[in-house]
Amino acid sequence: MITLVRFRASDRTYALPVEHVTEVRSAADVTSLPTPKAGVAGLVPRAGGALTVLSVLGDSGSHVIVVAEGQLTFGLLVDEVTEVVRVDDERVGPPPAGQAGGAVTGVIQDDAGMVLVLDAAALAGTLTA
Repeated sequence: MITLVRFRASDRTYALPVEHVTEVRSAADVTSLPTPKAGVAGLVPRAGGALTVLSVLGDSGSHVIVVAEGQLTFGLLVDEVTEVVRVDDERVGPPPAGQAGGAVTGVIQDDAGMVLVLDAAALAGTLTA
């Protein structure tokens, strides 16, 4: 079994393994950077500094999912966090062919449609590339 945080961004449904999600916060505090890299929405204040927020799933959103991957913590701009669910491992299909960067590690088909399971390490790689 895998536990996932499901959310919507740009009219699609995604999920991240719950062990990588540390909090969900409002996107109201996102401050844009003057010259951001592609896929960076801006920054949100955080104790001891600022947290970079990625916009790789869409340019707008009302929530920021805070993601921890190894030594790196970053935000992911999303429209709405919908639920935390447990899914049998065999329900997660293989990653789709044709993607660059490997951000989608699996696909789930359920009553709500297709859910793309994201890889926190691949998302973090967009910050360090």
